[in-house]
Amino acid sequence: MSKDDEVNFKVEVYQKDDQLIDVRVDIETQEVWVTEKQIAKLFDLNSRTISHHITNIYEDGELDRNSTTRNLLIVQKEGGRRVSRTITHYNIDIINFIGFRVNGRRAVEFRHWASELIKSYLRDGFVINEKALRESPEKANELAAKIRAIRADERHVYDKLKDCFKESASDYDSRSQEVRNFYSKMQDKFHYAITGMVSARLILDRANHEDDNMGLSTFAGVSPTQKEVTVGKNYLKETELYRMNLLSEQFLLHAESTALKGKMMTMRSLNDHVDKLLLFNEYELLPDSRNGAALRDEANEHAQRQYKLFKKKRIIEKAGYVYDPELMAYGEYNDLFDDED
Repeated sequence: MSKDDEVNFKVEVYQKDDQLIDVRVDIETQEVWVTEKQIAKLFDLNSRTISHHITNIYEDGELDRNSTTRNLLIVQKEGGRRVSRTITHYNIDIINFIGFRVNGRRAVEFRHWASELIKSYLRDGFVINEKALRESPEKANELAAKIRAIRADERHVYDKLKDCFKESASDYDSRSQEVRNFYSKMQDKFHYAITGMVSARLILDRANHEDDNMGLSTFAGVSPTQKEVTVGKNYLKETELYRMNLLSEQFLLHAESTALKGKMMTMRSLNDHVDKLLLFNEYELLPDSRNGAALRDEANEHAQRQYKLFKKKRIIEKAGYVYDPELMAYGEYNDLFDDED
């Protein structure tokens, strides 16, 4: 598989008259990519004619083949089966040059659509196909779940709560340790309701270098980072994470609604609302004796120890060996590591 196959593309739909064309968008490079068949649909021509124009464009040296093509892996139906194939895609330069030869108006219309699409991504961070969402409840539910997950991200919850406090809390102080402790306690209440463990205990219980991805279910890249392994929420299983997102969303809706009404909020009133919210959803409340803050340092140290072992395990496996924790303890793999490891 080529490097191009591994790039994660967003698929958007371009509609012209009765034609629907799936366009792959690379937001990072701000480019759109289409196949030869899709170009044929765009100009209402057959693929043989489009292939002829593309060949002439490259043979005449009007465009460079390497900079205007990408080999992308797509899944398509063939004889009732779903088959993955690597297919050559072309960028908008090819569309423009073909447009000069056959239909400049359609090329201009497509270029305008693509330009507006990229602008929307860069400005808003998303583009919504409203027609597709209205026609597919499943897609609408999937989008709603993704939005809940984004809003429930610890950074977003904290920032949104901070904004609500700024608007209508009588005891808000951005420099206050009490405010930070309050937020941490809210997270522990949610974690305990979902798993029976506070955030720190969750890390102590689930962070294990021998598990896949060190036991994490959520992380940004292809492998967990040193920072991600110290976040309790990252160890939640899929169903736990979904329930956590629902609770976080309910909590934020209350805080936002209260702020919009101009009602005064305090940390005590929000704390009381969290308890009511948990009881309403039939979850257990966090006992006062369960102090997550007391375990925080221990959890961080445990996560860092496991992360160092996790990195060594990956080095061992990359070298072609089967990882054995006992052999690791005896120093059998030491020659694979740098001194700093």
